[in-house]
Amino acid sequence: MYAVSLTNVLKRFSNGSEMKVLFENMDFHVTEGELVVISGGEKTGKSTLLRMIAAMTPPNKGTVKVLGKDLLALKKRPEWRLDNIGYITNEGALIPYLTPKQNLLLGIEADDPIYRVKENEAEQILLDLGFTFESMNETLEGLSSKDQILATIARIFMTNPKLILADEPTKELTGNEGNEVLTQLFRFARKKGSTIIVISNDPTIIEEADRFYKLKNCQLSEEKNEAV
Repeated sequence: MYAVSLTNVLKRFSNGSEMKVLFENMDFHVTEGELVVISGGEKTGKSTLLRMIAAMTPPNKGTVKVLGKDLLALKKRPEWRLDNIGYITNEGALIPYLTPKQNLLLGIEADDPIYRVKENEAEQILLDLGFTFESMNETLEGLSSKDQILATIARIFMTNPKLILADEPTKELTGNEGNEVLTQLFRFARKKGSTIIVISNDPTIIEEADRFYKLKNCQLSEEKNEAV
């Protein structure tokens, strides 16, 4: 079964006096549980593609189905997105004055009967991602950029999403830190059976993919991945 299916998609927008076409008659299909990496140049529509899959922006023409739902016919899109999709960028999505653990437990009151179970779950996720009990109780402001992104990943896995969309989440990191973060993300996704689509031009990330695409000339072109 396809987790993501785009058929004959057209996406364009007005750019001043001219019409900019990002995708034209584009097809794209991702099977459940796959890890797919998409690369491409600047302003080729990579981020727009992820937003379309996340029901944040519609196509001008064509069909976008995600997890069996036709997104154009979908009602209550924000609620559906929160229930089904984990969306990761290089921008912080957590509350900075809270700790990673507190961010994972947002919305669960301490006197809730399930609080202890959820607390243990949050701690285990954070430990698996390399946090110590000390660092998971440090405010985000006091953590490195790498650990802040890992905390965002932890929050996403706390919701157990069926589909993860990652838009160059580590491009602000230097050296091997970005690869370490994405390695953790991929490991967790495979453990949970989540489908994941990553935007990245990093060859080491592309090597991890089940399938690899390049976005160019308004189309997604599947490329040979030597590591697969």
